[in-house]
Amino acid sequence: MQRTTVRRIGIVLVGTVLAALILPLTVSMWQHEDARTLCYPFVGPVERFDPSLSDGFLARARAHEDAHAAQCRRDGAVWHFVRRLVPRQRLIAEAEAYCAEASFAVAAGGKARLEYARIQDELREAKWFHRFSSDTLIEVLASQCPQLAATAAREEAEWRGSPSLRH
Repeated sequence: MQRTTVRRIGIVLVGTVLAALILPLTVSMWQHEDARTLCYPFVGPVERFDPSLSDGFLARARAHEDAHAAQCRRDGAVWHFVRRLVPRQRLIAEAEAYCAEASFAVAAGGKARLEYARIQDELREAKWFHRFSSDTLIEVLASQCPQLAATAAREEAEWRGSPSLRH
């Protein structure tokens, strides 16, 4: 009796894991998402992008998803999956990816203060992170991209201090 129960639980668990790994490959892009990185055992990261993205948005999305792909390779598929289930770990992973996206935009000529503010807003608006305070979001983001945060703060101070820079 007990063996049968354990076997059934095992089958359900294996089926659930297989479904979680295979179904995302067959489903079209999720609503309101520009891209998604899936992390598979043995295969590694698989990046998917909305084909309607313009070149500029695609480049940003690619920088973001490339960061998730690097996380997948660094952490492995199991930890990558588990990490996404724990809100604080998910926040750290997303902050790292948003930092990569903003750094790409700054390297392409964007202003660090504007890009940093944009990714702060993106994290604040993400459904997964509503339970975190703004201070926590700012702290985690700064921990993942300290140089970008420092450059943004310096640019913001310069902008606030010089009326001619605001035009």
